[in-house]
Amino acid sequence: MRKIRTYSNDKDLVSQRRDQIVKVAAELIVKKGYNRISTRELAAALGMSTGGLYHYIGSKEDILYLLINFTSDLTEQGLKEFQRAGTGTAAKELEGAMRNYLNIVENYRDFHNFVNHVMLSLCLKDRRIVYEAESRIVEYFEDLIHRGIENKEFKVQYPKLMAHNIVAIANAWANRGWYLRKYYTVDKYASEQIKTILAQVVIPKEEPEAKPLYRTSRKSLKN
Repeated sequence: MRKIRTYSNDKDLVSQRRDQIVKVAAELIVKKGYNRISTRELAAALGMSTGGLYHYIGSKEDILYLLINFTSDLTEQGLKEFQRAGTGTAAKELEGAMRNYLNIVENYRDFHNFVNHVMLSLCLKDRRIVYEAESRIVEYFEDLIHRGIENKEFKVQYPKLMAHNIVAIANAWANRGWYLRKYYTVDKYASEQIKTILAQVVIPKEEPEAKPLYRTSRKSLKN
């Protein structure tokens, strides 16, 4: 990842300010485009002076790289959240991971939209950073599905495709949120999508043979 210049020695403060910059910059870029926003406009949206903004970045170009770098950070945050959900059966872990991932997308939906808006305008090297970050998410879900297959919990013919579908469901919440939020909360959307995915992958348990409600003796049958 590209290193971005700062004049502050307070790492926690720099991290906090850059998190704010990422969120506000992503929102502005989605609305107006990267080339149409200025550092002055971004600083005003953040409630600080232009000089204050340059205390945490070196140039306007750094804003773009800050957003790209944040892709990897967000991925690592996601993977840690998934691991916290990794208890119990593969189905429970899949459910927890999907719900956590959707909540991350909800919290950073403008950022996810930014990635989709600028992807084609990035140079190949920067695109690879974004692709590799998302690939790690896909790989996590793919590995989880494989474990479920090995444990005879899941029935999936194409684990990689299913993993991509799960990530696409989360991205749709960011990209199609303008429509989906009219009908669903993020929790409701997560619950319905999880239900759909589990119905496709989980091997149903065999129902026990039904027992008669009462027994009739042979003697009574003869009578």
